[in-house]
Amino acid sequence: MYRFHPSVVWTAGYPDRQQIVSQIKQLWKRYGLQERTRFNTRVHSARQDSYGRWIMNNDPSLGYFDGVLAAVGSCGDPKMPHMPNQEAFKGEIWHSSRLDGKTAAGKKALIIGGGASAVEALEFVVNTDAKSTSVLARSEKWIIPRNALVDGLLAMNIFGQETALSWIPETLLRKFFYRDLDDLSPPTSEGLFTETPMVNSDIFQQIRQHKAEWLRGDIIGFTENGIRFRQRAKGVPKGGPGREIEVKGDMVIMATGYERPSLSFLPDEAFQEPYQPPNWYLQVFPPEYMSSPSGVLDEAMD
Repeated sequence: MYRFHPSVVWTAGYPDRQQIVSQIKQLWKRYGLQERTRFNTRVHSARQDSYGRWIMNNDPSLGYFDGVLAAVGSCGDPKMPHMPNQEAFKGEIWHSSRLDGKTAAGKKALIIGGGASAVEALEFVVNTDAKSTSVLARSEKWIIPRNALVDGLLAMNIFGQETALSWIPETLLRKFFYRDLDDLSPPTSEGLFTETPMVNSDIFQQIRQHKAEWLRGDIIGFTENGIRFRQRAKGVPKGGPGREIEVKGDMVIMATGYERPSLSFLPDEAFQEPYQPPNWYLQVFPPEYMSSPSGVLDEAMD
């Protein structure tokens, strides 16, 4: 898991949530992180005093630090877009990050989104015995199996982008993994290495067993009993023509992603050209602070 903490042993090639959490708890206790962490402290500013010490929120009572490491991650507050006629919907509406303690048992679940969050939400509703599940996605994403051999072969593309030979793994995935669900694979114009693919071996099985359906199209708005949806054929661009249908449901899960965490608490000097996001993340220290050792500002402090 970490170079300074190599004693992580997984019981399978792809560890589940319980294994990951247990290893994090072990690391937390071993290194005494409880005493070194201040929760519920939203950081608005970070500045240096005349002695070169860093002060958070202009409040010395929070401590003096030798350096700052911005580890805010890539996921901030949940995105909850408001959609036409949403207030008329009679069922429940939840963001995919707020499903702890919830259940979809006996319900018709509608999942809005087509990324990794949507796949996780699909697993949640299927595992809690939903009556039916419909994923409403604007486009297709490449999905690859949880197979160490397959994933290892794909990782051998050292260029990390589309090449003249990319059609080979794409064709094999369509033939042996997508098979009868080839309509759900991205069009040939969207190569396997143009975006990060999702790794999941169960989603197609759930669709084949009629536990779920995956619909491509655009949200028109809510109805009392579901969502008005414009279903598009493969290859038709977002917002293009399609057949309008009502997808009925009594539980909607918004797998619509997260806001990007802000780095606005850092001083302006930390963002000199060309070191601005996203290039900012490719460096160890901003040019103005080359000698700074590392303190920590984590998303957990928010």
